[in-house]
Amino acid sequence: MFGIGKKIQDAITKAQTDPVGAIEDHKKTLNSGLTGFMTKTFMGKGFVDKMTGVMDVGQNALAGQQERLQLIQTGLDGTADILSVQDTGATVNNSPIVLIHMTVSPASGTPYDVNIQTMVSRIAVPRAGDKVKIKYAADNPEKVAIV
Repeated sequence: MFGIGKKIQDAITKAQTDPVGAIEDHKKTLNSGLTGFMTKTFMGKGFVDKMTGVMDVGQNALAGQQERLQLIQTGLDGTADILSVQDTGATVNNSPIVLIHMTVSPASGTPYDVNIQTMVSRIAVPRAGDKVKIKYAADNPEKVAIV
């Protein structure tokens, strides 16, 4: 009825193929048109603002994971000594977002310190003193991904 089944299937397909774009679509729906008006009217602007904020966090986490995967595929090899790990208090799918301070030792070149914010497995959170394999961007060594 009214093509709702097709719209739902299209939304599911987009979420599977372009999750960042799907979240952007949902933010537009929540903040404009009849759906946005009805949501603000019955749920309140504060609710809409909170939901938009939650979707922003999700979009940022997904974008960070896409960047991480790109680095793992194309980055240069190195190792890093974890100096400190700090919980940001944010989680995505029960995986904490942490701030890691580390000393990167590239395969060739001088070691340097860097801070990264990344999502980690709750059961495998890096600890200070750990030595980990990393990949870093050749054009921007500050971009680092733990492998």
